[in-house]
Amino acid sequence: MRVLHLTRDLPPRHAGGLSTAVGGLVNASARDGLTVSVLSFDAWRPTRTAATSPCEPGTENGVAVLRVTHLEHLGAARAFARDTRPELLHVHHGMLWPLAASLREALGVPAVKTVHVVQREMNALRHTTEHTRSLAGQEAALAAADRIIVPSRAAAAALAPYGETVAARLRVAPHGIDDTPAARASVAARTKPNDYAPLLAVGRFDHVKGTSELFGVLLRALSRIRNATAVIAGGVPANLRAELQWRRRWEAEAPAQMRERVRFTGWIEPDALAKEYAAAGLLVVPSRFETFGLTALEAMLFGVPVVAMPAGGLPEVVEHDVAGLVSAFPEVEMLAANTIGLMRDTPRALQLGRQGAALARRRHLWTHALPAIRGVYAELV
Repeated sequence: MRVLHLTRDLPPRHAGGLSTAVGGLVNASARDGLTVSVLSFDAWRPTRTAATSPCEPGTENGVAVLRVTHLEHLGAARAFARDTRPELLHVHHGMLWPLAASLREALGVPAVKTVHVVQREMNALRHTTEHTRSLAGQEAALAAADRIIVPSRAAAAALAPYGETVAARLRVAPHGIDDTPAARASVAARTKPNDYAPLLAVGRFDHVKGTSELFGVLLRALSRIRNATAVIAGGVPANLRAELQWRRRWEAEAPAQMRERVRFTGWIEPDALAKEYAAAGLLVVPSRFETFGLTALEAMLFGVPVVAMPAGGLPEVVEHDVAGLVSAFPEVEMLAANTIGLMRDTPRALQLGRQGAALARRRHLWTHALPAIRGVYAELV
Protein backbone atom coordinates (compact mmCIF):
# COMPACT_ATOMS: atom_id res chain seq x y z
CA MET A 1 0.00 0.00 0.00
CA ARG A 2 1.23 3.50 -0.88
CA VAL A 3 0.38 6.22 1.66
CA LEU A 4 1.05 9.95 1.31
CA HIS A 5 1.13 11.88 4.61
CA LEU A 6 0.34 15.61 4.69
CA THR A 7 1.71 17.13 7.88
CA ARG A 8 3.63 19.98 9.44
CA ASP A 9 7.21 19.94 10.73
CA LEU A 10 8.27 16.37 10.13
CA PRO A 11 11.33 15.42 12.23
CA PRO A 12 14.11 16.32 12.41
CA ARG A 13 12.03 19.50 12.64
CA HIS A 14 10.21 19.37 15.98
CA ALA A 15 7.37 21.68 16.93
CA GLY A 16 5.58 19.54 19.49
CA GLY A 17 3.69 16.29 19.87
CA LEU A 18 2.28 16.29 16.35
CA SER A 19 5.80 16.25 14.89
CA THR A 20 6.83 13.36 17.15
CA ALA A 21 3.68 11.32 16.55
CA VAL A 22 3.75 11.67 12.76
CA GLY A 23 7.50 11.05 12.55
CA GLY A 24 7.08 7.86 14.55
CA LEU A 25 4.14 6.69 12.44
CA VAL A 26 5.95 7.36 9.16
CA ASN A 27 9.06 5.44 10.20
CA ALA A 28 7.06 2.56 11.71
CA SER A 29 4.92 2.30 8.56
CA ALA A 30 8.01 2.15 6.35
CA ARG A 31 9.54 -0.57 8.54
CA ASP A 32 6.28 -2.51 8.31
CA GLY A 33 6.40 -2.61 4.51
CA LEU A 34 4.21 0.31 3.49
CA THR A 35 5.44 2.61 0.74
CA VAL A 36 5.37 5.96 2.52
CA SER A 37 5.87 9.51 1.27
CA VAL A 38 5.45 12.81 3.09
CA LEU A 39 4.50 16.37 2.20
CA SER A 40 5.79 18.33 5.19
CA PHE A 41 4.77 21.97 5.51
CA ASP A 42 7.69 23.18 7.62
CA ALA A 43 7.09 26.33 9.69
CA TRP A 44 4.17 26.92 7.34
CA ARG A 45 3.03 30.52 7.07
CA PRO A 46 0.81 31.13 4.01
CA THR A 47 1.30 34.89 4.37
CA ARG A 48 5.11 34.71 4.23
CA THR A 49 6.30 37.04 1.47
CA ALA A 50 9.15 34.85 0.20
CA ALA A 51 10.26 31.25 0.30
CA THR A 52 12.83 30.53 3.02
CA SER A 53 14.35 27.42 1.42
CA PRO A 54 14.39 25.53 -1.88
CA CYS A 55 11.68 22.95 -2.50
CA GLU A 56 13.27 19.76 -3.79
CA PRO A 57 12.14 16.18 -3.08
CA GLY A 58 14.53 13.98 -1.16
CA THR A 59 14.78 10.70 0.71
CA GLU A 60 14.92 10.64 4.51
CA ASN A 61 15.23 7.31 6.34
CA GLY A 62 14.11 5.57 3.17
CA VAL A 63 11.00 7.77 2.85
CA ALA A 64 10.31 10.21 0.00
CA VAL A 65 9.86 13.68 1.50
CA LEU A 66 9.09 17.11 0.07
CA ARG A 67 9.40 20.02 2.52
CA VAL A 68 7.15 22.95 1.62
CA THR A 69 7.56 26.42 3.14
CA HIS A 70 5.73 28.82 0.84
CA LEU A 71 2.66 29.19 -1.36
CA GLU A 72 4.88 29.21 -4.45
CA HIS A 73 5.81 25.60 -3.61
CA LEU A 74 2.25 24.29 -3.96
CA GLY A 75 2.81 23.38 -7.62
CA ALA A 76 5.77 21.24 -6.60
CA ALA A 77 3.65 19.71 -3.84
CA ARG A 78 0.97 18.67 -6.32
CA ALA A 79 3.57 17.22 -8.67
CA PHE A 80 5.17 15.29 -5.81
CA ALA A 81 1.78 13.87 -4.82
CA ARG A 82 1.09 12.80 -8.39
CA ASP A 83 4.54 11.23 -8.83
CA THR A 84 4.37 9.16 -5.62
CA ARG A 85 1.07 7.59 -6.84
CA PRO A 86 -0.53 7.19 -3.42
CA GLU A 87 -3.45 4.85 -2.85
CA LEU A 88 -4.43 6.80 0.25
CA LEU A 89 -3.86 10.25 1.78
CA HIS A 90 -3.29 10.63 5.52
CA VAL A 91 -3.80 14.22 6.70
CA HIS A 92 -2.52 15.41 10.07
CA HIS A 93 -3.46 19.10 10.23
CA GLY A 94 -6.76 20.78 9.48
CA MET A 95 -5.15 23.72 7.69
CA LEU A 96 -3.87 21.26 5.07
CA TRP A 97 -7.33 19.88 4.33
CA PRO A 98 -8.10 22.14 1.33
CA LEU A 99 -4.98 20.85 -0.45
CA ALA A 100 -5.78 17.29 0.61
CA ALA A 101 -9.34 17.59 -0.70
CA SER A 102 -8.13 18.78 -4.10
CA LEU A 103 -5.52 16.00 -4.25
CA ARG A 104 -8.14 13.41 -3.30
CA GLU A 105 -10.31 14.54 -6.20
CA ALA A 106 -7.42 14.77 -8.68
CA LEU A 107 -5.91 11.39 -7.73
CA GLY A 108 -9.15 9.56 -7.05
CA VAL A 109 -8.02 8.19 -3.68
CA PRO A 110 -9.56 8.21 -0.18
CA ALA A 111 -8.35 10.46 2.63
CA VAL A 112 -7.90 9.77 6.35
CA LYS A 113 -7.69 12.60 8.89
CA THR A 114 -6.02 12.16 12.28
CA VAL A 115 -7.22 14.60 14.92
CA HIS A 116 -4.13 15.44 16.97
CA VAL A 117 -5.77 18.45 18.67
CA VAL A 118 -9.51 18.86 19.21
CA GLN A 119 -9.79 22.52 18.23
CA ARG A 120 -13.30 22.92 19.59
CA GLU A 121 -12.13 21.68 23.00
CA MET A 122 -9.15 24.04 22.90
CA ASN A 123 -11.43 27.00 22.16
CA ALA A 124 -13.72 26.08 25.06
CA LEU A 125 -10.78 25.86 27.48
CA ARG A 126 -9.50 29.22 26.24
CA HIS A 127 -13.00 30.72 26.59
CA THR A 128 -13.04 31.89 23.01
CA THR A 129 -15.69 31.58 20.30
CA GLU A 130 -13.34 32.75 17.54
CA HIS A 131 -13.68 30.63 14.41
CA THR A 132 -9.98 30.29 13.62
CA ARG A 133 -8.50 28.89 10.44
CA SER A 134 -7.40 25.82 12.42
CA LEU A 135 -10.96 25.21 13.64
CA ALA A 136 -12.44 25.84 10.19
CA GLY A 137 -9.96 23.45 8.58
CA GLN A 138 -10.60 20.76 11.16
CA GLU A 139 -14.36 21.02 10.80
CA ALA A 140 -14.10 20.82 7.02
CA ALA A 141 -11.97 17.68 7.39
CA LEU A 142 -14.39 16.14 9.90
CA ALA A 143 -17.24 16.74 7.48
CA ALA A 144 -15.54 15.21 4.44
CA ALA A 145 -12.75 12.75 5.37
CA ASP A 146 -13.39 9.13 4.51
CA ARG A 147 -12.14 8.05 7.95
CA ILE A 148 -11.24 10.01 11.09
CA ILE A 149 -8.64 8.70 13.54
CA VAL A 150 -8.34 9.86 17.16
CA PRO A 151 -5.65 8.57 19.53
CA SER A 152 -7.87 8.09 22.61
CA ARG A 153 -11.41 7.39 23.73
CA ALA A 154 -11.43 10.80 25.40
CA ALA A 155 -10.69 12.50 22.07
CA ALA A 156 -13.52 10.53 20.48
CA ALA A 157 -15.88 11.72 23.22
CA ALA A 158 -14.76 15.32 22.64
CA LEU A 159 -15.95 14.99 19.02
CA ALA A 160 -19.39 13.72 20.03
CA PRO A 161 -21.03 17.14 19.44
CA TYR A 162 -20.39 16.69 15.70
CA GLY A 163 -23.00 13.94 15.64
CA GLU A 164 -23.49 10.59 13.99
CA THR A 165 -22.08 11.58 10.61
CA VAL A 166 -18.67 11.93 12.26
CA ALA A 167 -19.12 9.06 14.71
CA ALA A 168 -19.77 6.59 11.88
CA ARG A 169 -16.37 7.35 10.34
CA LEU A 170 -14.47 7.71 13.63
CA ARG A 171 -11.86 5.17 14.72
CA VAL A 172 -9.71 5.11 17.89
CA ALA A 173 -6.08 4.21 17.18
CA PRO A 174 -3.56 5.29 19.86
CA HIS A 175 -0.14 6.68 19.03
CA GLY A 176 2.90 4.47 19.45
CA ILE A 177 6.48 5.01 20.51
CA ASP A 178 9.86 3.58 19.52
CA ASP A 179 12.09 1.99 22.12
CA THR A 180 15.63 3.38 22.22
CA PRO A 181 18.99 2.41 23.75
CA ALA A 182 18.91 5.60 25.82
CA ALA A 183 15.51 4.69 27.26
CA ARG A 184 16.55 1.11 28.07
CA ALA A 185 19.76 2.35 29.71
CA SER A 186 17.72 4.79 31.81
CA VAL A 187 15.47 2.01 33.09
CA ALA A 188 18.45 -0.25 33.82
CA ALA A 189 20.19 2.52 35.79
CA ARG A 190 17.22 3.04 38.13
CA THR A 191 18.27 0.50 40.74
CA LYS A 192 17.70 2.49 43.93
CA PRO A 193 15.60 5.45 45.08
CA ASN A 194 16.99 8.89 44.33
CA ASP A 195 16.02 11.68 46.72
CA TYR A 196 17.76 14.34 44.63
CA ALA A 197 16.53 13.61 41.08
CA PRO A 198 14.73 16.69 39.72
CA LEU A 199 11.07 17.09 39.00
CA LEU A 200 10.60 17.46 35.23
CA ALA A 201 7.98 19.19 33.09
CA VAL A 202 8.04 18.95 29.28
CA GLY A 203 6.18 20.73 26.52
CA ARG A 204 4.66 23.90 25.16
CA PHE A 205 3.91 26.87 27.41
CA ASP A 206 0.18 27.45 27.11
CA HIS A 207 -2.90 27.82 29.30
CA VAL A 208 -4.37 24.59 27.92
CA LYS A 209 -1.08 22.78 28.60
CA GLY A 210 -1.42 23.88 32.22
CA THR A 211 1.61 26.13 32.48
CA SER A 212 -0.16 28.19 35.16
CA GLU A 213 -0.97 25.00 37.06
CA LEU A 214 2.64 23.85 36.71
CA PHE A 215 3.86 27.03 38.39
CA GLY A 216 1.39 26.40 41.20
CA VAL A 217 2.71 22.86 41.69
CA LEU A 218 6.32 24.10 41.72
CA LEU A 219 5.55 26.76 44.32
CA ARG A 220 3.97 24.19 46.61
CA ALA A 221 6.45 21.35 46.06
CA LEU A 222 9.66 23.38 46.27
CA SER A 223 8.49 25.18 49.39
CA ARG A 224 7.70 21.88 51.14
CA ILE A 225 10.81 19.93 50.07
CA ARG A 226 13.85 22.10 50.64
CA ASN A 227 16.38 20.08 48.62
CA ALA A 228 14.09 19.63 45.63
CA THR A 229 14.92 21.00 42.17
CA ALA A 230 13.02 21.16 38.90
CA VAL A 231 13.70 21.26 35.17
CA ILE A 232 11.25 22.79 32.70
CA ALA A 233 12.02 21.58 29.18
CA GLY A 234 9.93 23.43 26.64
CA GLY A 235 8.69 26.81 25.63
CA VAL A 236 6.88 28.31 22.66
CA PRO A 237 8.50 27.27 19.36
CA ALA A 238 9.11 30.19 16.99
CA ASN A 239 7.67 32.69 19.48
CA LEU A 240 10.39 33.73 21.90
CA ARG A 241 8.38 36.73 23.07
CA ALA A 242 5.52 34.53 24.32
CA GLU A 243 8.00 32.16 25.97
CA LEU A 244 9.68 35.03 27.78
CA GLN A 245 6.32 36.26 29.04
CA TRP A 246 5.74 32.93 30.74
CA ARG A 247 9.23 32.92 32.24
CA ARG A 248 8.76 36.45 33.56
CA ARG A 249 5.51 35.33 35.14
CA TRP A 250 7.38 32.56 36.98
CA GLU A 251 10.03 35.02 38.12
CA ALA A 252 7.32 37.33 39.45
CA GLU A 253 5.55 34.55 41.36
CA ALA A 254 8.52 32.66 42.82
CA PRO A 255 10.84 33.91 45.58
CA ALA A 256 14.49 34.33 44.60
CA GLN A 257 15.76 31.25 46.47
CA MET A 258 13.16 29.12 44.67
CA ARG A 259 13.99 30.51 41.23
CA GLU A 260 17.57 29.30 41.72
CA ARG A 261 16.29 25.71 42.00
CA VAL A 262 14.42 25.72 38.68
CA ARG A 263 16.22 25.37 35.36
CA PHE A 264 14.54 26.33 32.09
CA THR A 265 16.09 24.57 29.09
CA GLY A 266 14.04 26.21 26.36
CA TRP A 267 12.77 24.15 23.41
CA ILE A 268 15.31 21.34 22.98
CA GLU A 269 16.04 18.58 20.49
CA PRO A 270 15.13 14.93 21.20
CA ASP A 271 18.67 13.85 22.17
CA ALA A 272 18.87 16.62 24.77
CA LEU A 273 15.37 15.83 25.99
CA ALA A 274 16.32 12.16 26.39
CA LYS A 275 19.05 13.21 28.84
CA GLU A 276 16.50 15.16 30.88
CA TYR A 277 14.20 12.14 31.04
CA ALA A 278 17.11 9.92 32.10
CA ALA A 279 17.99 12.30 34.96
CA ALA A 280 14.43 13.01 36.16
CA GLY A 281 12.81 11.71 39.31
CA LEU A 282 9.26 12.23 38.08
CA LEU A 283 7.33 13.98 35.32
CA VAL A 284 4.52 16.43 36.04
CA VAL A 285 1.84 16.74 33.33
CA PRO A 286 -0.52 19.58 34.32
CA SER A 287 -2.45 19.75 31.03
CA ARG A 288 -6.11 20.70 31.06
CA PHE A 289 -6.73 18.51 27.99
CA GLU A 290 -4.67 16.04 25.97
CA THR A 291 -5.85 14.01 23.02
CA PHE A 292 -3.29 11.38 24.04
CA GLY A 293 -0.34 12.38 26.26
CA LEU A 294 2.84 11.63 24.34
CA THR A 295 5.22 13.27 26.82
CA ALA A 296 3.83 11.02 29.55
CA LEU A 297 4.49 7.98 27.38
CA GLU A 298 8.02 9.16 26.61
CA ALA A 299 8.73 9.51 30.34
CA MET A 300 7.30 6.05 31.05
CA LEU A 301 9.62 4.54 28.45
CA PHE A 302 12.57 5.99 30.42
CA GLY A 303 11.29 4.60 33.71
CA VAL A 304 10.08 7.99 34.99
CA PRO A 305 6.87 7.93 37.08
CA VAL A 306 4.21 10.39 35.93
CA VAL A 307 1.99 12.69 37.98
CA ALA A 308 -0.86 13.94 35.82
CA MET A 309 -4.18 15.71 35.68
CA PRO A 310 -7.22 13.58 34.70
CA ALA A 311 -7.21 15.41 31.37
CA GLY A 312 -8.43 13.89 28.12
CA GLY A 313 -6.45 10.82 27.10
CA LEU A 314 -3.88 10.98 29.92
CA PRO A 315 -5.63 8.41 32.15
CA GLU A 316 -5.66 6.01 29.20
CA VAL A 317 -1.86 6.22 28.94
CA VAL A 318 -0.85 6.67 32.58
CA GLU A 319 -2.58 3.91 34.53
CA HIS A 320 -3.17 5.26 38.02
CA ASP A 321 -1.01 3.57 40.66
CA VAL A 322 0.70 1.53 37.94
CA ALA A 323 2.73 4.06 35.91
CA GLY A 324 2.15 7.05 38.16
CA LEU A 325 -0.58 9.01 39.91
CA VAL A 326 -3.53 10.56 38.08
CA SER A 327 -5.46 13.11 40.09
CA ALA A 328 -9.06 12.26 40.85
CA PHE A 329 -10.05 15.89 40.15
CA PRO A 330 -8.51 18.59 37.93
CA GLU A 331 -7.20 20.67 40.83
CA VAL A 332 -3.74 22.13 41.38
CA GLU A 333 -3.88 21.15 45.05
CA MET A 334 -4.37 17.47 44.27
CA LEU A 335 -1.71 17.49 41.54
CA ALA A 336 0.71 19.15 43.96
CA ALA A 337 -0.14 16.68 46.73
CA ASN A 338 0.59 13.72 44.45
CA THR A 339 3.83 15.35 43.32
CA ILE A 340 5.00 16.00 46.88
CA GLY A 341 3.96 12.52 47.93
CA LEU A 342 6.09 10.83 45.28
CA MET A 343 9.04 13.15 45.86
CA ARG A 344 8.99 12.09 49.51
CA ASP A 345 8.33 8.41 48.82
CA THR A 346 11.16 7.68 46.39
CA PRO A 347 10.91 3.86 46.74
CA ARG A 348 7.31 4.06 45.52
CA ALA A 349 8.34 6.43 42.72
CA LEU A 350 10.99 3.94 41.66
CA GLN A 351 8.43 1.12 41.61
CA LEU A 352 5.92 3.14 39.57
CA GLY A 353 8.66 4.08 37.12
CA ARG A 354 9.59 0.45 36.57
CA GLN A 355 5.97 -0.56 36.14
CA GLY A 356 5.37 2.30 33.71
CA ALA A 357 8.39 1.29 31.64
CA ALA A 358 7.08 -2.26 31.41
CA LEU A 359 3.60 -1.00 30.51
CA ALA A 360 4.96 1.26 27.75
CA ARG A 361 6.82 -1.64 26.17
CA ARG A 362 3.98 -4.10 26.61
CA ARG A 363 1.24 -1.91 25.17
CA HIS A 364 2.47 1.22 23.41
CA LEU A 365 5.38 0.40 21.11
CA TRP A 366 4.68 0.99 17.43
CA THR A 367 4.56 -2.77 16.87
CA HIS A 368 1.42 -2.73 19.06
CA ALA A 369 -0.05 0.55 17.79
CA LEU A 370 0.43 0.27 14.03
CA PRO A 371 -2.03 -2.61 13.34
CA ALA A 372 -4.99 -0.43 14.39
CA ILE A 373 -3.95 2.30 11.94
CA ARG A 374 -3.34 -0.22 9.17
CA GLY A 375 -6.79 -1.58 9.92
CA VAL A 376 -8.29 1.85 9.16
CA TYR A 377 -6.32 1.99 5.91
CA ALA A 378 -7.59 -1.48 4.98
CA GLU A 379 -11.19 -0.31 5.27
CA LEU A 380 -10.54 2.07 2.37
CA VAL A 381 -7.90 0.37 0.19
